[in-house]
Amino acid sequence: MRNPNTLKRNLARLGSANAGQALKEQQTESEARVGHIKRELAEHPSKGLTPARLHAILEAAEQGDLRAQHELFVDMEEKDAQISSDLGKRRQAAAELEWQIVPPDNASAQEKAAAEFCAEVFSALEVEDLIIDLGSAIGHGWINLELNWIQRDGKWQITQPEARPHSWFQLHPEDQNALTLRDNSANGADLWPLGWVKHCHRAKAGYKARSGLHRVLAWPYLFQNYAIGDLAELLEIYGIPARLGKYPRNASQKEKGTLLQAVTSLGHSAAGIIPEGMSIEFLQAADGKSDMFQAMISWCERAKSKAILGGTLTSGTGEGTNTNALGNVHERGFDSLIRSDARQYASTIRRDILLPLVMLNFGIDDLNRAPRFYLDVTETEDLKTMSEALPSLVDMGLQIPMWWAHEKTGIPKPQGNEPVLQRMAQPAAALKHQPGIAVLRQQPLPPMAPGAGDELTDQLQQATVDHLRTWIDSIRDIAASAASLEQLRDRLLNAYGDLPGEELTEVMALALTVASARGIRDVAEEAGQLPTQEG
Repeated sequence: MRNPNTLKRNLARLGSANAGQALKEQQTESEARVGHIKRELAEHPSKGLTPARLHAILEAAEQGDLRAQHELFVDMEEKDAQISSDLGKRRQAAAELEWQIVPPDNASAQEKAAAEFCAEVFSALEVEDLIIDLGSAIGHGWINLELNWIQRDGKWQITQPEARPHSWFQLHPEDQNALTLRDNSANGADLWPLGWVKHCHRAKAGYKARSGLHRVLAWPYLFQNYAIGDLAELLEIYGIPARLGKYPRNASQKEKGTLLQAVTSLGHSAAGIIPEGMSIEFLQAADGKSDMFQAMISWCERAKSKAILGGTLTSGTGEGTNTNALGNVHERGFDSLIRSDARQYASTIRRDILLPLVMLNFGIDDLNRAPRFYLDVTETEDLKTMSEALPSLVDMGLQIPMWWAHEKTGIPKPQGNEPVLQRMAQPAAALKHQPGIAVLRQQPLPPMAPGAGDELTDQLQQATVDHLRTWIDSIRDIAASAASLEQLRDRLLNAYGDLPGEELTEVMALALTVASARGIRDVAEEAGQLPTQEG
């Protein structure tokens, strides 16, 4: 902002002395302020996790100590392939959407310029990475990204926002929805205005500590770990046949140890040696069943997919229940989640990035007048189906707005005077195979033989009648469906631009050519320069 007084007034609107400081440095840059949390190592609370331990971690988070809960959530994504895959699919689905920044409705020239400026700033960012970072709030419930401000060409801009670990933050003792930066104080440090993108994702209801989807996933994750551990133990015990070693009655302790080592190594190496006089017998392995453990693991996988994606058939965990109809239902549920995610990301970006940008550079401090960020979730219709259906609907008298057709087909509207595709004029079907009309298209026009004009006139008249009949039929249909004279007038005016006129225009041009040629012929006959038709 070139005017320092304007910048001061804009910063004063934020009501915080730290707002100006956020333009100079990041809040986490100070070693004295947060140096201790940067040196902390994760404690990996998933190691040796038990139901009692999990309950204690979740309860501590509700009381304000978020560190163990969110470190557990990180471990869950890292160790559980199902959670990692499904959350990654949901985040990536939103990140792949096309983004757009538009001015508010009825925008002034200044607001349009502000939207164009914000679009230029975002074009220099990795917007897909930004959306993926915001997507981590689906599991955790929230995410804080730190902003870094720079001045370029006299305007304040931002570089790529940086996601900060959840373990760096705590809940304020007096407000369960207020996050502060851990700085060894009881309340923590308030987050600086202009310094953070604070995204709270409503994947589930609840205040900050309980809003993360991972709290739903924690129990299936724990139960599945138990089931997998039990299954591994089952395979260890029942998958390998028992080995029984026999030693002589007077064997020494050393000989017994040698035999035990040989029996043990046979279980994995399938090879070993024993002293003469000793023997090893292989007993039939017990018939252990893994069905109950597999059922538990399958239930946990399906439960996690339902929580993350809204169904099982979009993640491959619905084997045995796959039908096309059910798959479509699950796909629609997944699309609904992505649309909700996209709206929430857009709302946060508008509030915490676009509004500060236009406030500092253009003095716009009303969120409703700030540019809007969009992730395009519009589903386009099949072009072939639309092209076949729309003409029939228009013929029935439906008034279809042009913007609706652009939106449904996904075809952008032309900007300014940029060239657009146009339908090439086709010759009338009735004239395609008429030799007389082919003569008229030759340049220069050959002399017209006696009587040729009448034949050409008949051909042109027939082509004109066909076109006029089409027009009359369309007008008759419109008149039949109109409820009043005013409605008839409006529909006729709307239909005027859609009436096929290119081919009729060509017929009229050829007709003028015939008339001109016949006139020349008549003048020449009267002057005695050409023989008459009788001669």
